[in-house]
Amino acid sequence: MIELTNMYYFSYLNFIGGTETFLYYLIKKYKDYDITIVYQRAEKEQLERLQKYAKCIQYTGQKIKCKKAFFNYGMDIIDNVEAEDYYFVIHADYQSLMKKNPNFRPVISRKITKYIGVSEQACKSFSELMGVKCELCYNPLALDEPKRILNLVSATRLSREKGKERMIKLAKALDDAGIPYLWTVFTTDTNAIDNPNIVYMKPRLDINGYIKNADYLVQLSDSEGYCYSVVEALSMGVPVIVTPCPVFNEIGLEDKKNCYMVDFDMQNIPIEDIYNHIPKDFKYIPKKDRWNELFVLRKSSYVQDREYMYTVKALPSYKAKSIRDATLGRVPNPGETWDVDFNRMLTLTENNKYNIAFVEVVKKFKK
Repeated sequence: MIELTNMYYFSYLNFIGGTETFLYYLIKKYKDYDITIVYQRAEKEQLERLQKYAKCIQYTGQKIKCKKAFFNYGMDIIDNVEAEDYYFVIHADYQSLMKKNPNFRPVISRKITKYIGVSEQACKSFSELMGVKCELCYNPLALDEPKRILNLVSATRLSREKGKERMIKLAKALDDAGIPYLWTVFTTDTNAIDNPNIVYMKPRLDINGYIKNADYLVQLSDSEGYCYSVVEALSMGVPVIVTPCPVFNEIGLEDKKNCYMVDFDMQNIPIEDIYNHIPKDFKYIPKKDRWNELFVLRKSSYVQDREYMYTVKALPSYKAKSIRDATLGRVPNPGETWDVDFNRMLTLTENNKYNIAFVEVVKKFKK
């Protein structure tokens, strides 16, 4: 027979869940009270977390003797437990459960001597359903001061020349250092890096809001001819993590002042500095362009094709595909003519999924 003081029984400890969180905070806050968790099945990560604060015993048919026995949901081992008090802990709102299933009734062992509800609603709903008195005992909370999340952003292809392998090494260095981070990568690449801290988003024309919200923009390329995302980040006061491409010195990057330059081989990454000493309050002035010296300042006489309408004539291919024309509201007959705008004209002249011409242009006229 196993002799314990306070026993909490869970038949199954899931990877994550509300009752698992309750149990974790409970044993963490009251770790001096000799609480032992008895379980039948448990997910490895959850079990390792609980073992930091309490003894955890897998139930395999043992006889158990304890001062107080607490049961949550399942009570299938209660006949093998000898205790001074048997508690049933009520985590659910039974009124809501009854709405979904009017015939629902919890199966309660006759050995239960006391009922504990984790909220007034839990107590009230159970008392009304079962006709027993429930004591109120709110769920405990034992939060640690959370570590700050390092927020990284990249907009890049996940290819060798753009530094995919270096991204993997940087992520591993952060993981090994125990630094929490969220790395948002804008890319169309499906060859993703398998890391739970890296999330992917489809590229968009403007990601400056995401860059502005980041601690760093990261670009770990073999080489760059300019790199707009780096310049955009620095211009918004956001430092960058980059490789020592020659152009970065040219355009004003200074290690530890507005960036961290990591070696191409990703050795000796200053992980703690990257996390604890984010460059701030630097002033970055991008290189001045001189495109105004290259252009001619004069209005062209050219009128865009979009300002025109087009008279088109249906070819036999239109009838053959039996495609309804949105303008006419039906399938046009071969040789039939009608007017369409520029975009529709493009679609009907080989710029479609069939790559065939449905019409020929008869006339072009200004709107």
